[in-house]
Amino acid sequence: MVTATSLDRTFAALGDPARRSIVHTLSLGPATVKELSAPFAMSRPAVSKHLRVLKDAGIVTSDARGRQNWYSLREGGLADADAWLDEVQSMWATALGSLKQFVEEANDVHGE
Repeated sequence: MVTATSLDRTFAALGDPARRSIVHTLSLGPATVKELSAPFAMSRPAVSKHLRVLKDAGIVTSDARGRQNWYSLREGGLADADAWLDEVQSMWATALGSLKQFVEEANDVHGE
């Protein structure tokens, strides 16, 4: 079940451009903090903080292998947000379809 708290946490986590970039990078496969830090002008601890936010939101997971943590996208981690976006998109499609029908009927009545 999609909860407001879950959605708020997900969208807050994705509200930062660096975190969206990290999610994009992880969509290509697992990576370490060092690898995820490379494209940014920020420290590894700063990237680790972003990863913690993503992990707390249930978007990423970590796996300790030796001395390194490997991060990857959590399967289904964005499912709640995806379901909510689908619902909103469906609502708008229905509303716009009704508006189109109304305008077409109004044009038919007025002979336009």
